[in-house]
This record gives sequence, structure tokens and C-alpha cells, in this order.
Amino acid sequence: MLKKTQLFLIGIICALLVIIPVGLLISNIAKENKSAQADEDNSSLFESVSELEALDLGLVDGDDLREQNGIETSESGAFNSAVKENVTVSISLRSIQDDLKIKLSKSGTETLISGVDFTVTVKGKDKTMTYNDTDKDGIIYIPFVDPGDYTVFLSDISTETANYHSDKSQTITVSDHIEYAKVDIKDEIKDESQINVAAEDTKVQEEDLTTDISAASEGVAEGENQESYDEDISEDAEDILAQIEAEDAANQASKAAYQGASSGTIAAPTIASDPNYVAAHSGVKGIDVSKHNGNIDWGAVKNSGINFAIIRCGYRGSSSGALVIDPLYYQNIAGAQSNGINVGVYFFSQAVNEAEAVEEASMVLELISGYNLQMPVYLDVEASHGRGDQISGEQRTAVCHAFLTTIRNAGYTAGIYSNKKWFEEGRMNTASFTDYKIWLAQYVDIPTYTATRYDMWQYTSKGSVPGIAGNVDMNVIK
Repeated sequence: MLKKTQLFLIGIICALLVIIPVGLLISNIAKENKSAQADEDNSSLFESVSELEALDLGLVDGDDLREQNGIETSESGAFNSAVKENVTVSISLRSIQDDLKIKLSKSGTETLISGVDFTVTVKGKDKTMTYNDTDKDGIIYIPFVDPGDYTVFLSDISTETANYHSDKSQTITVSDHIEYAKVDIKDEIKDESQINVAAEDTKVQEEDLTTDISAASEGVAEGENQESYDEDISEDAEDILAQIEAEDAANQASKAAYQGASSGTIAAPTIASDPNYVAAHSGVKGIDVSKHNGNIDWGAVKNSGINFAIIRCGYRGSSSGALVIDPLYYQNIAGAQSNGINVGVYFFSQAVNEAEAVEEASMVLELISGYNLQMPVYLDVEASHGRGDQISGEQRTAVCHAFLTTIRNAGYTAGIYSNKKWFEEGRMNTASFTDYKIWLAQYVDIPTYTATRYDMWQYTSKGSVPGIAGNVDMNVIK
């Protein structure tokens, strides 16, 4: 009996010795298969995430990616919505006088967001208003705002590519007086690739007395290398032509008096020997330049005896009012200063109110920051056939003072440039600018301007200087 029991136990033990290893083997095989499947699934998931990231970064084409994953093109809308960028919008506010400018940029950057019709709510003490960025440039400008405190909220908006939201509102106090101090304008400065140059850079040189009268009567307005052409002669242009003819006749008579027949062997004197001519042209000689003068060899300019250069740093567009940097400004100021030429700058204004004038001055202050100027900062006020021509003499005077005061308050010498006609004939109150430098443009042998003193005279637009191809404006400091 005992032997049978022992044999039975031995049989069970032997069976277990066979079954247990087999079970363990089967279990291990199952685990390995499960692990392999998990690795395959994880690999697929990793690849999908990588593809989505690549799509979000624009490294792969969305349609190609959908085809690779067996997704029909018709499902692209749902696919794109899954990879939309979530953009946090930063709201910045600015007020100069009775106005409010709202600027919307991507958080953490100074780049304005364009292409989105944002909606903002402006809440004041007594009323709440809603405004849209209809031109989609990232700026909403509100004029004629009552003084007081305002809070601005941004409404969330979703486009085909992104969801835009702002984490917080912003508050500002609108004042009814101007501080005449620099405002933050850096993110509003454009380069010429962002504008229609033909419509925006339209300065017109009204008074070039060296221009041939017949050419002028055909409608050619010669400025910086003939910047503008106008087929129709306006009444204003006819007045200019009449003035040109009268002053040209006077010049010719003056020259004839000096170049008349001589007696005996003594040669007739030339106008260059006239004491008034000598006095007018005596002084430090310089030039003013812009992109229209092309690439300049500043070493050759210096070697020619030129002492100073007034460089255009920018302009406001005569159509849109955009603030635009001259594309050769940085190149010109670096080239002139590295060759020991004294430097100043000028800005062509199209401001229509004091707030815009402060913006223009702020742009100039931004552009000259870090440069040591030996010459003044000038405001160029002339015809453009644009927005700046439409304001009154009183408004233009206020605009000029706002610019000049802002520049002076920043520690620079400020001045104003215009031609004889604009200075003398009511386009502005010239007598009110005598606390600033006055730069006169009149292209005659001897200037006839008498409204005020002038500190610098631009006597021709047809000068010739080594290192500059073509004509260049010439100036003399009294």
C-alpha cells in the first residue's frame, strides 16, 4: 500500500516538473509577443506625433501626410483643426492726445499680428465701445477719445490656422494734452517691401529755379532725381512757374549786367565776383542724400572737401500714412561717419495732426539712437500731392512744432526744411520757428528769401560730387 502511494506521489512530481516549465515557456512567449506589439504601437504613436509636429512646423505637406495615413483629402478640415496653433496675444496701448492706439502682437515678441480681423472692447467710465481691426494690420487706432481711464479687452478669435486669445486686459489713461516725448513706435516702422513705394514716397520739388522753363511747363516736377511726375499742372504749379519765370528773368538780367561788353582790355566781371554772391556762397559746404542718390562712395565724398551730410532716415507715406525707413539710411550714416563726415538727418513729414508729428519724431529718435550726430535733426515740409498737403497753415504749424519740440526735448538740435514759397506764402507760420534751425531751399545765384533768417541754404539740386552718381543737393551753412 505504501509503495503505491509513493509511486503516485512520484508521478505527480514528475508531471509537475514537465507542466511548470512548459507553462513558464508559454507565459514568456506571450509576454514577448505583448511587448513586441506594445513597441510597435508606441513606434506608430511616436511617428504620428513627429509627423504632426513636422506638419505644424511646415516641414511636410498636409495633403501628403493625409495620404500616407490613409485619410481622404475631404477630411482636411478636421485634420487642420487638430493642429491649429494656440496664440497668446499681447495687448499694448498708447495715447498721445485725445486718442487711443491698440497694438496686438504675439506674446513674447514685438511683431504685430497681421491678417486677422481682431475685435476689441473698450470700456470707459460711462460707455463701452467695440472696434475691429478692419485692415488687419495688428493696429486699431481710435481718434477723438474723451480724456479718462479705459480698459481694453480682446475677444477670442479662431482662424483656419490658429486660435487667438489674450490672458489679460490692459488699462490706459487718455489725456487731453501732449507730453512731446518719445513714444514706442518701433513695431510700426516699415521697410519699402511692405508698402506701395510709388504711392507713398511722393515728395514734389516745387521750386527748382535751375529747371528749364519749357520742361517745367510740360509738367515735370523735379525732386530727388525726379521723384514725382504729374501730367496736369495745378493752379499752385502755375503760380510756381510764374515765380520761376520772374526770378529766372531777374537772374538773367543780373548776369547780363556783369557779362556785358567790356571797355579796352579789361574783361567784364562775372556774377561770382559779386560781393553778395560771394557772401551767400561762403561757408561750410555739404550735401543731403537719400535712397535716390544710390550707393555712395563716402571716401571719395570726403576727399572732395564735403564737410557734412544730412541723410534722410525715413518718411511718412503720403497715401496710407505708414512710417517707412529709407532703405539706404543705415548704409549712408555708417559710411559718412566712418569717413569723418559730420552727419545730421531729415525726415519727410506727412503728419496731419500733432499726435502723428510726435510719432514721426519718435521714429527718428528710434533710428538715430546709438549714433553721435554733429548736425541737427530736420523736419522736411514740402508738397507731396498727398495727405500732408490737405491741412491748413495753422495745422501745419502745430504739426511742425510738435515734431521739433519732441526732438529738442530728447536732447537734439532741431530744425525745419522747406522752400521759399512754403516759408513765405502762408503754408505755415515761419516766424514761429526762429527758435529752431531754418534750412532754406531756393535754387538761385543769390537767395531772395527775407521772411526770417536762415541757417543753411540748399542752393541747387544739380550738384556734382565725386563718389555720387548723378545730381546731388548742395548746401552751405552761413
